[in-house]
Order: sequence, then structure tokens, then C-alpha cells
Amino acid sequence: MIIQSFDPILDIPYYYPCSFPLIHEVLQRQGSMSSLAMLAASRLYTLPSCEDNGLVRTYFHKLDYEEPVWKMNDERELSSFEEGKAQIRRHLEAGRLFLATGTSYHLPYCDDYHNPEYINKHVKEGSRHYLVDHWLAVYGMDEEHMYVYDPVFYKFKGKVEHAAFHEFWKGHPAIPELTGVKQREMLRTYGMTDIQANVLLDSQGYREMLAQALTTQVHEFLTGRTITEGERRFHFGHAVSANVIEALEANIRGDAASKTRISSLVFDMRWSRYYFRDLLKESAQCLGAPLDQYAREYESIIHRWEKANNLLQVGQMKQREGWQVQLSGVVQELAADEWRWYESFRQALPQASIYPRQTQTVAEQDHRSALLRIVLDSCQELNAFHNTFIPLDEGGNAPLYGRDGRLNSLELVSLLAVVEQSMEEHWGTGAGSALAEIAAASLHESPYQTVGSLVDYLAKQWTVDGFEDNAAVSTNRAGGSDSWAIGGHGEAAR
Repeated sequence: MIIQSFDPILDIPYYYPCSFPLIHEVLQRQGSMSSLAMLAASRLYTLPSCEDNGLVRTYFHKLDYEEPVWKMNDERELSSFEEGKAQIRRHLEAGRLFLATGTSYHLPYCDDYHNPEYINKHVKEGSRHYLVDHWLAVYGMDEEHMYVYDPVFYKFKGKVEHAAFHEFWKGHPAIPELTGVKQREMLRTYGMTDIQANVLLDSQGYREMLAQALTTQVHEFLTGRTITEGERRFHFGHAVSANVIEALEANIRGDAASKTRISSLVFDMRWSRYYFRDLLKESAQCLGAPLDQYAREYESIIHRWEKANNLLQVGQMKQREGWQVQLSGVVQELAADEWRWYESFRQALPQASIYPRQTQTVAEQDHRSALLRIVLDSCQELNAFHNTFIPLDEGGNAPLYGRDGRLNSLELVSLLAVVEQSMEEHWGTGAGSALAEIAAASLHESPYQTVGSLVDYLAKQWTVDGFEDNAAVSTNRAGGSDSWAIGGHGEAAR
């Protein structure tokens, strides 16, 4: 079983994360225009950002924007390889790519394959390497092979034996030597991810999104935000340039601690400019003059940042007298010129708004994500032990109850009981209490139609501040047993 029409791009610039080409292909198959540059801009990979310690990363989640282009509907672990193969089969039957996460250490076609250096670079003392899940897409399977698409860094599209794919899919947690190694995210075993376009972009919508991406980029760079969380500070846009200059001046004064910070900042902050260059080129092609002129000018700015990095590397190696002062002068002049370029570019931009702002706080989003995970895990448990079939690969869109649902009233009660227990295990006794006794008949619309509608309802009733139970409870107790009124839907067709 192979998706015959799958002809993806393989030549991906080396600085793109492994997930972006896969997301690009998924969005295109959903009928939305896409590009790697747009995906990078939608998460502000184009914007310089760093911490006080010089760690350069994309901190999109620290800013208050909604996801403008795509969202992650679901990101979870499956219980076994057999369940995973069943999920892959369902995706392929529907003509959909299956996105799996694991470890490149067990992929036969890549340089990391059973390479001792892969282990060593993560476990050696003082290592700056972090473990992250590696993404790939499955576009076919047969009795012996999985057919995978893995362009970064391997430009691979072809078949992998089931045994090798199984080892990949078990992920980093299954490699004993890597126990306790630093990680940037939760590492999954049999991990899968579901991606959904927020809006299907046609050619006009795509051009409008490009203009919005450029407007957001310019706004954030010139604003130069610094966000403080406890003892940590995160810098964005022009504030990163100011951070580099401050570190260089501290180094001239003899502050040894700033040396590592300078190396990280000057070397790594080029990546955001590469992403922005790609966005400018894409925008120039789609939106026309004068963006093509600004794209050429920005190439010169990138070249100067690369020369600054070369000056740093040579200066640290040869320790010529006065190299720190020379580098500081170069960076200060470059930062000022880049600022002026942005101010000029702002005047030339097409009329557009910035990305929409979030209406939820980060805590509320985390709360909802936890509830989604609980409901999906509860559905998985129900499928396993009650012989139900809730299509978990549909994430929040998975139907539960009602006209299109997969559960009858008794199965729904069982699901709610599992959710209630899981909420109490997660947040303590009282969280989700009496959930299985909620009477949907008292509501204008049943919250049980889909996984997403149930999660939305739970998020409203059990808030992040205290899990206040505002639900109307309707129970009918007779003969020592409980029966629940679940609304006037009757049993859903199975």
C-alpha cells in the first residue's frame, strides 16, 4: 500500500528542521498552498531570539501570537508497534501521510546509524547537544517494509525494513546509554503527530499571508522585546543585536564569562537571517517590486554577519591584539545598518496586519493541552478494553457520541468515568468529580460530539485556577444502581 501520487521535494536547505518539509507536504495534500519559508516565518524562525546566557533558539511560544498557518492537532505515543502499524494503514488508506517520531540512531540510511559518536556527543561532559525526536513521514507499507520520506539531512525517500523502522520508532528512551541525557522536549516511544492547516490558502490567501509574515517580522524586530520569566530573560529582534554588543563590550573589559556567550550569539544568530532571506525571496517572487530590491540588500547584511563570525573565529584562534575592539566596532556598525534597513523596509511593505494575538494565556493553553491528552488517552483505553473504535488519528476531530459518533450511551459513561479518574490522578481528588454524572440534556449542545468539544467543555468547567465544577448534575438512583441521562440522542450507530 503506497501513496502513488507522492512526489516530494528532497533538496532541502540544511538549516531547516526535519519537521518542516513533512508539514509542507501534509498541508499541500490538504489543499493549502505552502512553502518552507512560510512555515519558518509562521513560527518566527525568521526573528533573532536568544536568552541572556547566549542560547539562540526560536522562542515563538514566549510571544503572544496564535498559530497563523498550521497547528498540531495531536502529538502522542501509541501503545505498541502493532497499534502503530494499524494507525499507519488507516492513514494510507485515506491517502494521508503518517508522521512518526523516533531516533536517527537506528535509521540504516543515515550517518547516525549505530554510530558510537552519536552516543558520545550527547553523553560527554560539558556537551551542548540535546536529544530531540527525529521526524519522518511514512507514505507506504507492505509486509516487509515501510516507505519513508526523510529529506533532512538525508534526502531519503525509499523503503526501510520493519525491524529497522521498529527500532527507530521506539525512540531515544529505548537507548540505555542515553538515559539522563539533556533533552529539549518530551521524547516519545511510538510517537505520532497530526498536522492540520488553520486555513486553506489559495494563491490570494498565500500572498496575503506572506504580507502578514513580513509585517509581523518587521514589527517584532524593531520593537525588540525582552520577556522576563523569573530569573530568565528572552530577547527578540533588535534586542538580540544589543545583547551581542553588550557581551562584546563586557569581553573587552575582561569579563571572561562573556566569551562563550559571544561565540554562541555571533555564530548561531545567522540562522534566523537565512530563514528571513528565504521569506524575502519568496515574497519578492509573489508580491513583486520593490521587495526584490530589499531582498538583494538583505543578502549583503547576511554576508556582513558571516564576515563578523569569521573575524570572531580567527580572532579567538590567533589572539591578535585588538581583535575584540575591531569585532565590537564591526558588529555595532552592522547592527545600526540592519536597523536602518528594517525602518526603510517597513515603509515599502504591502498593507497588512500582524499575526493574530492569542486570547488564551500560556497557562490556559497548557491546561487545555493536558485535558486533550487525558481525553485521547482515555479513548485509547476504551478502544483497548471495551472493543470500541474511536479514530484517534483524527485527534480533536474524532467523533464520540451523537449522529456521527462511535459510542453508545453506556460506552460514553465508561469513557467519562475514565476521564474523571485520569483528571484526579493528574490534578488531585476533586478534579473532574462527578463528571460521569453530567447531564448533557441540560445543555444547548452536547459536549460529547467530538474529542475537541469535550475538551472545550472540560476546560470551561474545570478551570486552570481551581477546576470549578459548574456542571449541572442529573442522576437517577434506583435500586442501588446509577443511571445517567446523556441527552436525547439514543445509541449512536456503530
